[in-house]
Amino acid sequence: MDKKREISFNLNNFLLAVSFSLDYLRKDKYSNSLNYSKRIAYIALNIAKELEFTPEEMSDLCSFSLVHSIGLLNISHVSKEYCESSNKIAIKLPFLDEKKEDILKYQNEYYDGSGFFGLKAQEIPLFSQILSIAIAIENRFNLSTIKVQDRNNVLNFIENSKNELFSEELAEIFLKISQKTSFWLDLQNENEILFFIFTNLHDFTTILTYEELFKITSSFYLIDNIDSKLLINLEKMLDFYNFEYKDKFTLLIAASLCNIGKLCVPSSIIKKKAKLEVWEYEEIKSYPYYTKKVLSNIMGFSEIASWASKVQEKPNGKGYPFGLKGKDLSLKDRLLEVIVSFSALTSNKTYRNAYNKEEAIEILKNSAKKDDSYDLSIIEDLKKVL
Repeated sequence: MDKKREISFNLNNFLLAVSFSLDYLRKDKYSNSLNYSKRIAYIALNIAKELEFTPEEMSDLCSFSLVHSIGLLNISHVSKEYCESSNKIAIKLPFLDEKKEDILKYQNEYYDGSGFFGLKAQEIPLFSQILSIAIAIENRFNLSTIKVQDRNNVLNFIENSKNELFSEELAEIFLKISQKTSFWLDLQNENEILFFIFTNLHDFTTILTYEELFKITSSFYLIDNIDSKLLINLEKMLDFYNFEYKDKFTLLIAASLCNIGKLCVPSSIIKKKAKLEVWEYEEIKSYPYYTKKVLSNIMGFSEIASWASKVQEKPNGKGYPFGLKGKDLSLKDRLLEVIVSFSALTSNKTYRNAYNKEEAIEILKNSAKKDDSYDLSIIEDLKKVL
């Protein structure tokens, strides 16, 4: 492996980390409890074991389970468009079997044809059928908190849904695996779910170039900024400074993921048009902390996590969430701070229209001169490049 151009990448390690923030998104929109995606994966993998899936199939099924809700980044509710959006994003991921292209498109299909696309029985891919039964059970019963006396409600639902919502084969498999007391208890314990996943999956770590990894992570950069030119602006500045290949793409990766922590903040605050209350602003200030929490759990992402979580730090020490000072901020940190702020100013927000380039640069310059909020030399370079 060429460490200057390549990185070891494990898709399920990446998605287990990212699912933390996606679960906050589900919680915000549908009140699902946290670890939702991991519970879907746990149910799906238990079914797959009974079907004697290959290690490669188990790995891919876990990945689809963890990422199945990703369409909520673009579509606000579960719908035909949501399924298509989830699928469109997912097919960019390096699954072991690249032929499985429509799994998430059909994740909400039912055996009798009553799903969004009207597929019936074996027209529905098996992976999609497995996801469908896992999603349906979790959405109806919230298995993280289900009481012992309510387990029969789940079993009755499955029994009554044979050959209607689900195939008889998958229904029978669920009824079999759910006979174990441990099945229900594991679903209420994140550590047990993770232990099950790790002990039942083979290690399919692969080697990607940093450019290939950037193509994967760029799916996340439009969070809260659908018209942002953050990555375009940053790439121009990185080329201006003649950053080497690895530094260029790791910074682009960090920028593409710097907003992932915003999924952990209620959308009612993120999208609020009126002035934020003090406590709401404190909630906003937590997002880079959650960004670091997510990214720090991804293998080989220590530098990326550090850069992505410091985009709101300031040379004067008045930034957030860590209150770092100028001596703690490298050129890369300062550059990201300037580009993130510039791109935010030149993007439309719920509470204001976008500033033009000249206005945004003037705002940044005045702030830098007034209280050392930004690195003035970078702003001057930004003016030349953009």
